[in-house]
Amino acid sequence: MHRDRPRYVIDRPAYNLPDFDGEFDKKSRQFPVREKVRKLFRCSVLRLKGLLFRHLPILSWLPKYKVRENLLCDVVSGVSAGYHSGMAFALLANLPPVNGLYSSFFPLIPYFFMGTAHQMVPASWGDGVCLRLAPESDFSHFNATLNATVVDTDLMNEVRLGISGTLACLTAVIQIGLGFMQFGFVAIYLSESFVRGFMTAAGLQILISVLKYIFGIQVPPYSGPLAVIYTLVDIIHTLGDTNIASLVFALVSSVVLIVVKELSARLPPQVVVATAISGPLHLPEIYHMDIVGEIPLGKAFPAPILPTVSQWEDMLSTAFSLAIVGYVINLAMGRTLAAKHGYDVDPNQEMLALGCGNFLGSFFKIHVICCALSVTLAVDNAGGTSQFASFCVMLVVMVTMLALGAFLKPLPKSVLGALIAVNLKNTLLQLSDPYYLWKKSKLDCCVWVVSFLATFFLSLPYGVAIGVSFSILVVIFKTQLVIASNLFVITPQVISITGVKIVNYCSPLYFANAEIFRQRVIKKTGLDPGKLILARRKFLEKEQKEKAKEEKKDNETRRRKPRFLVNMKKAQLELQHDFDMNEGTANKPEPPNSHVNIRCSDIEPGEQAPDQEPPSPTLESHPMPFHTLILDLAGVCFIDLMGIKVLLKMNSSYEMLGIKLYLANVQVQVYEELEVGGAFDDGNIDRSNLFLSVHDAVVFAQQTSGERHISSKVGPSTV
Repeated sequence: MHRDRPRYVIDRPAYNLPDFDGEFDKKSRQFPVREKVRKLFRCSVLRLKGLLFRHLPILSWLPKYKVRENLLCDVVSGVSAGYHSGMAFALLANLPPVNGLYSSFFPLIPYFFMGTAHQMVPASWGDGVCLRLAPESDFSHFNATLNATVVDTDLMNEVRLGISGTLACLTAVIQIGLGFMQFGFVAIYLSESFVRGFMTAAGLQILISVLKYIFGIQVPPYSGPLAVIYTLVDIIHTLGDTNIASLVFALVSSVVLIVVKELSARLPPQVVVATAISGPLHLPEIYHMDIVGEIPLGKAFPAPILPTVSQWEDMLSTAFSLAIVGYVINLAMGRTLAAKHGYDVDPNQEMLALGCGNFLGSFFKIHVICCALSVTLAVDNAGGTSQFASFCVMLVVMVTMLALGAFLKPLPKSVLGALIAVNLKNTLLQLSDPYYLWKKSKLDCCVWVVSFLATFFLSLPYGVAIGVSFSILVVIFKTQLVIASNLFVITPQVISITGVKIVNYCSPLYFANAEIFRQRVIKKTGLDPGKLILARRKFLEKEQKEKAKEEKKDNETRRRKPRFLVNMKKAQLELQHDFDMNEGTANKPEPPNSHVNIRCSDIEPGEQAPDQEPPSPTLESHPMPFHTLILDLAGVCFIDLMGIKVLLKMNSSYEMLGIKLYLANVQVQVYEELEVGGAFDDGNIDRSNLFLSVHDAVVFAQQTSGERHISSKVGPSTV
C-alpha cells in the first residue's frame, strides 16, 4: 500500500529574469576597489587580535586545554617518541646523529607556538644536496702509512653541517615568502587519493633507506630519480655482507616494539635495553656494528653561525623543491590527523610555521625539516592530543644533548632503523588502497597509483609535481565526461512536451569542455543547426548557379534569332528567282506572289518562352522537431569566455532556424560572468530569454509557440 505523499501547488506568474528583477527591484552588487583597499589596510583592535590568534594558534588552544584528561597522554607520547626522533632521521639525511638532535629541538620551538597540526612532530629528512656540494671525494687523501685512501670524516661532517644550515635558511626564506603570499591555496589540489599514494611511497622510500642500517651493510647514498632503485639493488647485492649482530638487534627491537604497542604500553624500552646491552658488553667493537657515536657534553648546544649566502645560488632549485615538498608532506599528514581527530589545519599557517622553524634552526646547523612520519605516527598511536607532545619531544631531545649524549654512544644504528621501520607500519598498510579504490572510483584509483609510482621511482619533488598535475587533469577529465540529460515534465505520468527540448548540464562551462557541451546538446536534441544551415547555404548556391546557367542559355538564344530569320528570307528569294528563270516565258501571266511561311520562335524547340520563369527548384523545408530549446544551467557554477562564445554561437544558429534558446536556473555568479563577457550585448542573447526556473521557461515557450511561425522557405535572410 502506497503511503500518502505530501503535495504542493504553486500559483504565481511565470517570470523571466528581467520581469522578476523589475518587479522585485533588484539591487546590483558593487564592490569599489577603494573600499577593498581601505578594508584590507584597516587597523583595529579586533583585526589585530584576529591576526595574533591566526599566526599564534597556541593562544586559541592553550586556554581550552584539558590538563587532567590530556596532559599525561601528551607527556607519555612525547617522551616515547623523543627517544629516537632526532637521531633516527639524521641517518636519512646522511648527517651525524647530532644533527638530528639539533633538527628535533630548535625548529620545534617556533612550531609549538605557530603549528596547527596538534600531533605533528617536525624533524629532518633526507636530500642529496650535502652529498652534491660536499662529496666524500673532497675529503679523501691517500695515507702512505696505511697504504689506503682515508676520509677525514670530522671535517666532512663539519662542512656538510654548514651546508645543511645554509640550505635550511634559504628554504625558510622561500616558505615564509610563500606563506605571506597565501600559497596555501595549493591544498585544494591535494586529494585524499593523492595524499595516501604520496605518503605510502614516501614511507616505502624511508623503509628502503634504513635497510642498510638494519642489515649493517655499506651502501653509497643516491639522490634524484630512481635513487631508491639504485639503493635497493646495492642492498640486494651486498646482502652477503650482512652484519648478523646488527640484524639481530634490529629484529629483537622490532619484535619488542610491536609487542609493546599491541599491549598498549606507552614507553619504548627497546632503546634503553639495546643501549644497556650493547654498551657494557662491547658488542659494537666485537661485531663491528655501526653505532650512534659520541655526542660530547658541552658541545650539545652549538654556537649560532651565519648562513653562507654566497652558496644560495647553487642551492636555489633544491631549496625551492624542498620548500614545496616539505610543505606538502607536512600538510598531507596534518590533514590526515585533522580528519581523524576532528580539527582544522590552516594551510597558510603551516607554511609559515615550517618556515619559521627552518629559519631559527638554520643558525644551529640543522637540516631542512618537515613532518617526521614515523615519529608523528608514534605520537598519535601513543595518544598525543596537542603540541604538548612535540614539546615533550623537544625536552627529551634537550636532555639527551645535555646529559644523555655520552650514554647513547654505543647504541647501534640498526636499532634506530628498526624503530623507524616499525612506526611506518600503518603507512605501509595503505599499499592495499588500490584494491578498494578500484571498486569505488577508478579515477581516484588512477590518481593513487600515478602519485605512488611517480613518488617512489622519481623522488618526492617529482612525485608532488606529477601527482598534483594528474589530479588536476582528472578534474578536467571529469568535467568533460559530464553527460547532458533530457528533462521531462512530471505529471501523473512522465511526459515530454511537444515542441520543447530541455537539456540539463551539471558542470562548469569553460574552455576545456565548451565544445563538448555543444556536441552533447546536439546529440540530445537530435538536431545539428550548423549542418542544417550549411546545407541550406549549399542549396542556395546551387540554385543560383542553375539560374545563372538558364539566363546564359536565354541570352544565347536571343543572339541566334536575327541571323536565323535573315537566312530564311534570303533562301526564300533565291528559290523564287530560280523558278522565274526556269519558266522563261514572259507572255504567261505572272503568277501571284507566293512565299514559304516558316513559323519561327525566339526559343528553339525544347526551350521555354523567355517571359515564362523556369520552375525554380525548392528545398522542402521539413518542420523543425522543436521550437524551443531550454538549457537548465543550475549545475553550471562558472563560465569563461569560451563558454560564452559557445552559447552565443548556439543562440545565433538556433535563431536562424526560428528556434528559441532559453536559459533557466542561471546562478548569480554565472549571470554576472555572462554580463561582463558581453553575452547580452546587441544581437546576442536577449535578457528576456533567461528564466528563474525550467517551469517558467516551459510556460513561456508554450504561450509564445503559437505566435511564432517557422518559415519553410529558404532564403538569404534565413542564412
